[in-house]
Amino acid sequence: MSNEELFFGLTQVLRKFPKETDRVLCHFCFKPKRVTNEVLRGDDAKRSQVLISSIILLKTALEALPLLSKVLKDAKSFLLQNIYKSICENGKYESIRKRIGEVIDDDVLHARVPFVARTQQCFAVKAGIDGLLDVARRSFCDSSEAIHNLANKYREEFQLPNLKIPFNNRQGFYLSIPHKDINGRLPGKFIQVLKHGNNVHCSTLELASLNVRNKSAAAECYTRTEICLEALVDGIRKDVSVLTLLAEVLCLLDMIVNSFAHTISTKPVDRYTRPEFTDNGPLAIDAGRHPILESLHTDFIANNIFLSEALNMMIVMGPNMSGKSTYLQQVCLIVILAQIGCYVPARFSSLRMVDRIFTRMGTGDNIESNSSTFMTEMKETAFIMQNVSSRSLIVMDELGRATSSSDGFAIAWSCCEHLLSLNA
Repeated sequence: MSNEELFFGLTQVLRKFPKETDRVLCHFCFKPKRVTNEVLRGDDAKRSQVLISSIILLKTALEALPLLSKVLKDAKSFLLQNIYKSICENGKYESIRKRIGEVIDDDVLHARVPFVARTQQCFAVKAGIDGLLDVARRSFCDSSEAIHNLANKYREEFQLPNLKIPFNNRQGFYLSIPHKDINGRLPGKFIQVLKHGNNVHCSTLELASLNVRNKSAAAECYTRTEICLEALVDGIRKDVSVLTLLAEVLCLLDMIVNSFAHTISTKPVDRYTRPEFTDNGPLAIDAGRHPILESLHTDFIANNIFLSEALNMMIVMGPNMSGKSTYLQQVCLIVILAQIGCYVPARFSSLRMVDRIFTRMGTGDNIESNSSTFMTEMKETAFIMQNVSSRSLIVMDELGRATSSSDGFAIAWSCCEHLLSLNA
């Protein structure tokens, strides 16, 4: 946080990487070695489309690596230096990028707009590599052009200057006409009429026919493209370990920069502080706050807590809606944030490392296991009592609520005695 140039540089660079980078790896791990006739069935066009999209995503991510290298080159942090050495100085990424560049067109980019993404996927492979693919592309372009010409024809024929022709993956192209242009009467040629806000969505038989042609041509492009990418994917699969490392690094940087650092930078000074850790010291939190609720309520009241070996248990009492459960949840969240390396919402905090956090909150039965509310509560309590250690943090909210007052009091008392004996 002290290096603003590094912080804002990483923020800008991470935006260049597709959000789905970590999810595309499975397509390289589980792709069949050989594309057979069984694979080329019509219902597998979607799978081919996903594979092509994964290749484009990987290409976009690898092209953003030089920018990440430039930002991390002069970083002083030990963690960032290790990331630079393991990712930016690894020649395998450049090798993968060159192999992709031999097959995939340089102008192809990852897109989220549905029809733009479909077009990018159809034209992902360079021209001239597969003759049948080039023919399918020509058919795809012809049908797309025919659809737009049909829209122009409808604008002139029916005097609809504001007619638009959107696209989505579910129904393909359709017509969108503002209500003000039709004056409550739509020509009988338009079918599948659906009101959507200030517009009317519809189609025609001609458009439906062209949609089928366009979808069929795109499916043929996907299957032929998958055949062209077979050798490339086999080569990438051999280096899937470095891609896994890249995905892990991007997730780590995203967590540090866009979650931890961004959260701290958007809060007033001293609202989030660095926690201190001790081996056997107390759990002390001064003016702690719930990290989520404080962003929703500006008048959130901070709370303190102090637990030590001599005073290792606290009983919270109060009327309904006084914030008892929020107080308990807040302690757990602060401990979790501290142990994953984030600043915490408190004026001061001194913590010791915990091996587990056990919680028993809420009331509810479990129909699947034929357990009543009381049985569910007792199962969860028994699990805690059997697995707790001296370095565990236990939070129990309204223990014994699902039974009578006397029985609930006795159960809570015995659990407290057991936990006190463990010094948890």
